[in-house]
This record gives sequence, C-alpha cells and structure tokens, in this order.
Amino acid sequence: MESKQIAGLVLYFEAEESTAADLIGSACERSLDLIRDLWGLEPPQECRVYVMTSWSRFLFHAAPWPWRVYLALTLPLRFARIQKVWAMAGGWALRYGRRHAIGIKPPRLLREIDATLRERVFVRREVEEAVEHNTCHELVHACSDHLRLPTWLHEGLAMVTVDHLAGRPTVKSETLQTLAGESAGTQAQARFGHPSSAPDNLVRLAVRGYWITRYLAETQPALLREQIAQQQPREVLEAALAARLELEPEEFWRRIDGIERSYFEAALTHEEP
Repeated sequence: MESKQIAGLVLYFEAEESTAADLIGSACERSLDLIRDLWGLEPPQECRVYVMTSWSRFLFHAAPWPWRVYLALTLPLRFARIQKVWAMAGGWALRYGRRHAIGIKPPRLLREIDATLRERVFVRREVEEAVEHNTCHELVHACSDHLRLPTWLHEGLAMVTVDHLAGRPTVKSETLQTLAGESAGTQAQARFGHPSSAPDNLVRLAVRGYWITRYLAETQPALLREQIAQQQPREVLEAALAARLELEPEEFWRRIDGIERSYFEAALTHEEP
C-alpha cells in the first residue's frame, strides 16, 4: 500500500487507486482549511486517511498491533454489523486510542452502496463530489472527537461544514418537515445520544442535528465556535445555547424545532421566484 503526506495527515491507497487518492487528498486539504476557519479545530496528531476498498484491510491496517489481536478475536461478534455498515457507508471513521483512521470509498465503490437513506436526506450529487463530501464529513468527526459533543451537534457540525465545502445546501429542504410533531422520546434521543437504529430514527436525528446547527451558525455566527472552544460538558453547552436564544434550559428541546422551522421556511419562501 502506498502513502503520502497531505496537510499533516497520512493518506494510504493502493497504486491502482491513485486517481481516487488525488480526489480525496484535495478534499482533505480544502476541508481542513474550512474546519479551522469555521470552528477553530485542528486534526488529531495521528490521523490516517484511507482510500477504502476493503473493510477488513481498512480495519486491520489502520489498527496498531495490540488492537489487531483484539479485532481478530472479536470479529465473529461484529461480522454481521460490519457487513451491514459496509453496504451503506461511503465513509467510515475509527479511533484506536490516540490514532484516528478515516476510510473513504472511491467513486467506483460508492456507486455500489445502498443509498436509500442518503437519498432521503441529501440533494443529489455527482459521485466524485459525494466522495469529497464524505471526506469532509469524516474529517470533521475526527477533528471534533475529543470534544465529546452531543450527538446532534457531532453530526450537525459535519453536515454544515459539507455545505460550505459544496458552496450550497446539501440537505433537502423538505427534510424540515420531519421536525414537525417530534415526540418526547425522539427529543431525548437527540439530546442524550442514544438513537435507535431504525431507519426513520436515524434520518430524523441526522436531520435535526443539521437544521439546529445550521440555524445557530447562520443566526449566531460566532456562538458555536465560542462554545466549542470551551470544551464544556453537554449540559453546560446546551444551557449556554439556550441562554443566547433567550430560552430557559428546559425550554430548549421543547421549542428549538419550531424556531428553526419558522426561520428556514420563511427564508425558503422568500427565495422562491
């Protein structure tokens, strides 16, 4: 496997995937600049990026030797889940102690994934652009992993950063409608980070994270960056966000969906010709 340095990262790829490596390497450079500018975050000290053509090669090559033994012993217990994730994933982020590893499928493999869930959320895009977006998304996760952010913000930061990389919204505007009539159970899942694996819940939780984060980023440009820099516990961070919105902490999850829906629905109506 070949490797090269990209903006402080190490990019690994097979020789026949050099074109995909160039695409992913360029996306790494542009994404890291955005992540610094938007959120003030830097990549981990040890971060590997792979042109991912095999889940087993990615898992084991990225892992330090002690972890490889653990992976081999536990693989039978994980095999079914790994196969399921592989069929759906365009990108994959792992952490082995201090080492972060990101796997990105090249265009030829991205065309083969089950894109059912993605098509419910994302605006259609060319496969090469999707590879760039996946790279950016997973890099945001790697750069923010140490912050232990709540699930909604962990996903929301990644999705909003991809918008900036693309220069346009990448999430379908109609997903705003999934925020109507949220149940208390779904609110708790988004807040405490215990999402059900049911497809509808996965879509809803990703969409909520995106629209909340995008709303905060557009209406309070410096707010998220300021709060992230303080590396606060979830409860403190969400209380600070609520206070800036002139809400009591217990009101945040009761009212935030209505606030952001009203804001974006008005903006979308204004944009219509």
